[in-house]
Amino acid sequence: MGHNILEENGYPCYCGKRGCNEQVISGPALQRFYLEQSGESRNLKEILERYHQGSDPYAAATVDRLLEYFGRAVSTIINMLDPDAIVLGGGVGNIDLLYTEGFERAKKYVFNDRRLNTLFLKPKLGDSAGVFGAALMG
Repeated sequence: MGHNILEENGYPCYCGKRGCNEQVISGPALQRFYLEQSGESRNLKEILERYHQGSDPYAAATVDRLLEYFGRAVSTIINMLDPDAIVLGGGVGNIDLLYTEGFERAKKYVFNDRRLNTLFLKPKLGDSAGVFGAALMG
């Protein structure tokens, strides 16, 4: 999913495309967005803390960007495959808002009258779930 195009003419990606999910809603991409908006460098944990405190409009814009683009990205998969569940991997998958507000944003973009039955799940193996899967395949 990381290398599907989400933002036309977005930042270039190491995969050779521009505007991939990785360049829009990954932790580093969100940190870059925050820096561009605020002029201050903060890690994703700090941005989320400031968002929850309600004290930082740049943090609010960054989290809103995550939720909106996450909703768009995941709805594409749901519209194509209609999965029973999606396991959210990577560091961003640890953000609890994706399982609540992200779910609600996805409902705006699914094809079936905003009804969403797909479960969003955290990986049981944590951030390294993808590495374990790749190792088992190799």
